[in-house]
Amino acid sequence: MTANIVIMQLAILAVVLESDLGRRKIGWFRVGRPVVGVAVLVPFFFTSLPVDGNDLLLQGAGTLAGAALGLFSVCSLLVPVDYDPYWRRRWPRTSPTPGRPAAVSRSGAGYAAVWIAVTTARLGFAYGAQHVFPVGLGLFLTTHHLSEAALTNGFIFLSVSMSLFRSLGLWVRGRARLAQAGTAVDQRPAVGTARATGEAR
Repeated sequence: MTANIVIMQLAILAVVLESDLGRRKIGWFRVGRPVVGVAVLVPFFFTSLPVDGNDLLLQGAGTLAGAALGLFSVCSLLVPVDYDPYWRRRWPRTSPTPGRPAAVSRSGAGYAAVWIAVTTARLGFAYGAQHVFPVGLGLFLTTHHLSEAALTNGFIFLSVSMSLFRSLGLWVRGRARLAQAGTAVDQRPAVGTARATGEAR
């Protein structure tokens, strides 16, 4: 675990929290920003893909763990998704142009706690691997036919998949909320017509 990995973890955390905390529109720019950040950062830290022994299993486990954590971080318990028919950009608020319909998420301390906890755990393990239990970790890797590169990749893939599935989860929930709102709007005239017809009778 090198300083580069630490920098990558902190950079991903900063990008995600800046994108999501507060009340934010679920749009392409917001969903894609962490993905672009990951795409830019990872090539600087990813060096090889070991396939010997159980290396692929370890890297796959990191990927699956990241996917699960990413989806959990944007679950309805932590990130409610609402519909705003007159959403305006954060700036300028005084624009005379009317707002546009948008799916909007609200995330706060719970969402931040998940990302901070996962990042802290990864950095804590990285520190421990170098300064607390390097011998025990080395024996574990040797016993289970794992390489240091695979362990490093496991953490990289965890970070990448967590960010990607966070974006996927937000996009799916946002589209579902817009579709639900659109269905409700389409049904209103029909309901109003039925009531008018009933009153006429």
